[in-house]
Amino acid sequence: MKLELLKRHHRPVSKDDNGFSSSMDSFTIKEIRSGSGKGKGIPQSLRAFARVQCCTSPQELSDLVEEAAQHDGRLARRPLTNNCREIKAHQMLISTLTQLAEDYDASVKSLGPVSSPVTCERLSHRRQMAQDLLSGELRILESASAWLKNYCATLMASDCHRDGVCSTKLPRSRTERGEM
Repeated sequence: MKLELLKRHHRPVSKDDNGFSSSMDSFTIKEIRSGSGKGKGIPQSLRAFARVQCCTSPQELSDLVEEAAQHDGRLARRPLTNNCREIKAHQMLISTLTQLAEDYDASVKSLGPVSSPVTCERLSHRRQMAQDLLSGELRILESASAWLKNYCATLMASDCHRDGVCSTKLPRSRTERGEM
């Protein structure tokens, strides 16, 4: 049911900034420079995927479709009216991005120092390029994660938090854990 729903409501395949076709199984995340931004780095298709993925019953899927139909038919154009379900979906994204960031950080560290006596100049240049690429992607993951955490915190501070149902902790980033 989830796959069918995603196929039905997924945006068409499009070309990215580099001319590559994007498909249903990949998402392009862009750096979000402001925590109070409007989420321009989190693609709607990724948010829709998270919402569908977190549904636990056919009724929740039906509610999701019905709510989308009340607006413009998109599954992620507007926040869900049920803040707890909205938070749950976005916390799943935070968890995934946090794990990816940890993996990227480990990869950067595994490359070791760029200039070591063992590496030749050509290998040193390639290692630096790899570190720069991984560091840039890590920065994007962390900015998206920070935006998502701010988004969830804002939702928690609203009516959902009053009844205590959504009082879950958000995963901490490397920066918050003092690992930079």
